[in-house]
Amino acid sequence: MTDIEQQLLAAIRATPMATQQQLADQLGLSRESVAGHIMRLTRQGVILGKGYLLPDQDRIVVLGGANVDLTGRCHSAYRPGDSNPGSLSQSAGGVGRNIAENLAHLGHDVTLITLLGNDTNGDWLHQCIAAAGIRTDGLLRHPTLPTSTYLAMNDHQGQLIGALADMGIAEALTPEILAPMRSTLVAADAVVVEANVPEATLAWLATLPLKGRLYADAVSTAKAPRLKPLLPHLKVLKVNRSEASALLGEASYEPETLARRLLEQGVNTVALSLGRDGLMLCTNQQHHRQGIYPTHIASDTGAGDALVAGLIHADRAHWELSHKAAFSLGCAGLTLESSGANHPHLTETTVNQWILDR
Repeated sequence: MTDIEQQLLAAIRATPMATQQQLADQLGLSRESVAGHIMRLTRQGVILGKGYLLPDQDRIVVLGGANVDLTGRCHSAYRPGDSNPGSLSQSAGGVGRNIAENLAHLGHDVTLITLLGNDTNGDWLHQCIAAAGIRTDGLLRHPTLPTSTYLAMNDHQGQLIGALADMGIAEALTPEILAPMRSTLVAADAVVVEANVPEATLAWLATLPLKGRLYADAVSTAKAPRLKPLLPHLKVLKVNRSEASALLGEASYEPETLARRLLEQGVNTVALSLGRDGLMLCTNQQHHRQGIYPTHIASDTGAGDALVAGLIHADRAHWELSHKAAFSLGCAGLTLESSGANHPHLTETTVNQWILDR
């Protein structure tokens, strides 16, 4: 940043509502010169859009999906091809949204960037996101596509029978749609992305001069390969064995081999979920395996999203690898004991106490 740009930022901090001409007069510059400097600073993420908003400290931005989740549960054994008595519940979901809520519970300043429909479901989801303590300035609205909705039907034991996903709006989260949020992404202290975001958008994200660390969740075997352009830029990548294999285009399911290959692609830390065998965290210098905790499972929805949030929280705190693994699995375990996708009391204190009680 040049001396003039530093002087300009100081003037904006002192008088954030000043016009370009007022700033020019104060600094002895032309209005055109001030406009040029402001444009460059905005592209760099030093200034956030109109009104010369300056970025807050320690802001995490999550780029991903948000759904309205509808879940039906049979009162007795499911009868195919028939009307089954049961109950229906509605909740806020989506991988990106779940991660954002968990990070907010853990005490972080979080902005969620996602695309909602211009409909009643979008209005309801907007309210839920705000109520969870997540900033809503990144909630974009699509004029025609419906808000993403996931409909699941479970048997009387809570096991999934079938589901329907109306999530086409996620593919509309394009670089063009995201253009107004470019400065917010660039200026963030951390950016979290998940593979429900379109491939072209992830490739665009890889070109941005991000100020903060970049974290990614592979989400599924089918969508994991979308993250390939981001691999050299990732601080932490969370994958399971099948997602890692798909991302690398390799048949190997050996954890050590998969982790090593991802590290060779430029990932700083690989978080490899091993299912019932726990979690393996790997860097070029260290490897650590952590077993899962005993839990009384109420629902497995959102446990992986909680694990990602726990990893990010631990990484932001610069904990040792073993501490990161233990805490993130604690976040996942506590969430498994909740009926919803997010545990309402997921804090560092409650997670640590839950771990001690195992």
